[in-house]
Amino acid sequence: MVCSSISSVHIDAYRAGTEIGTALREIKPEVIILFASITYESEFPDFFDGLYDSLGSRDVLIFGGTGDGIYETAGAAHYGVSAMGLNSEGRIQWSFAVETGVGADSYAAAKNCALKALNKTGGKADFAFVLADGIKADGSMIVAGIGSVVNKPFFGGLTGDDRKFTRSMVMLNGKVMEDAVAILTASGDLSFVLNAASGWTPTGDIGKVEDCRCNIVKRISGVSAQAFMKEQLGKPMGEDDLGVIPLAIYHEEDNNHFYLRTPSKFDPASGEITTFGSIEQGASVRVCTATRTEVIRGVKKAMDGVYPSGFEPVAAIVVSCAGRKWLMDDRGNEEVGQVFSSLGRKIPLIGFPSFGEISPFMNSGGAYTETYFHNVTFAICLLG
Repeated sequence: MVCSSISSVHIDAYRAGTEIGTALREIKPEVIILFASITYESEFPDFFDGLYDSLGSRDVLIFGGTGDGIYETAGAAHYGVSAMGLNSEGRIQWSFAVETGVGADSYAAAKNCALKALNKTGGKADFAFVLADGIKADGSMIVAGIGSVVNKPFFGGLTGDDRKFTRSMVMLNGKVMEDAVAILTASGDLSFVLNAASGWTPTGDIGKVEDCRCNIVKRISGVSAQAFMKEQLGKPMGEDDLGVIPLAIYHEEDNNHFYLRTPSKFDPASGEITTFGSIEQGASVRVCTATRTEVIRGVKKAMDGVYPSGFEPVAAIVVSCAGRKWLMDDRGNEEVGQVFSSLGRKIPLIGFPSFGEISPFMNSGGAYTETYFHNVTFAICLLG
């Protein structure tokens, strides 16, 4: 498979699209995966006009979404567009689907989206990449809905909007949509590996979630959710902790791994916290903290566990939580640099800071766990 990545930080949307299309035209891509900052939101039609004009063809599948910045082989940027073209020379069958209504019922929208994509391929998908509106979707229910249809590990994230928390979008063939989930599937001669890690360390006592409604957590171990977190941290939670001080959620059948949920809102009157993604009542939780150095170590941990012997990656897709970017004072270049340091070389790479990550963990034996929805986590997909 031939892969190429490119980024543009041109403020003129048409010129940005032209730069992307011109750089990818030579490989005649079957698929272009792209991520763009929300700064282009009113000019996306101009961007796609520039992209299609410079490609010289509309016979290409374009799939992507908005993020809190972009990642690309050249590094990280607060705004702009990153894109990757892929050409399998016909050895891979690509399929896609989109479904709206994630705000009303994320599970049903995701399930219907996956069913539509698989109906196009006779029910088969060897690989699936999922994006959903990061403002309206419940990431946990997105994963559950996709997982009810796709019986393989899958990868993706929730789109973002530069920490405004007002609008986020998915993109499909020049159309930009809110309140939507989209899936890109591949079947055929494609090898890949997935993994995720955070760098956050659980601290203090294990608590039991006693009262919660989806992503609103009311009581943990006999006290309000905020009181529990204050007891474990030794200090009250503030606005600066939103998105960066998570709870570790332990899966009863998998004590070797935990996934994270970060608060998106505090209610001082009730002591409730609202999290990015649902938490099951009865779940075991611990408060987590991390330094900037430990955040980068999380990237190394993900890479160390994802690079099996004999696998030669030709491209990488990164979905890294925007909360990591905020905690590290926007040092996203260090995450990209750690990927290449672990690989020992540079390869085409794209990605975006997300409002939630979707990935399984890879166990030491090479088998995957189930696919989880994560917060403040670094998720990596290497394509072979």
